[in-house]
Amino acid sequence: MVEEESVRVVRCGGSELNFRRAVFSADSKYIFCVSGDFVKVHSTATEECVHILQGHRNLVTGIQLNPNNHLQILLYALQISKKVVFLFL
Repeated sequence: MVEEESVRVVRCGGSELNFRRAVFSADSKYIFCVSGDFVKVHSTATEECVHILQGHRNLVTGIQLNPNNHLQILLYALQISKKVVFLFL
């Protein structure tokens, strides 16, 4: 007799990847794609999702590289009074 394993979803989110424009890293090794309240980081070499940036509770409305620091990406979201900055090393 085989026991059934229960599946538990810890975090679910995201949406269509084509909702906002994607942004390439300064060295073009990564592409950042907005997906709902996440930003997914994909390798341009392997096309794999290598990281998911989380930090907003609302829909991410825009992303851009910090013009003063190429290791930072700025995320913008609905109904938020400040930017969330991620260091990407």
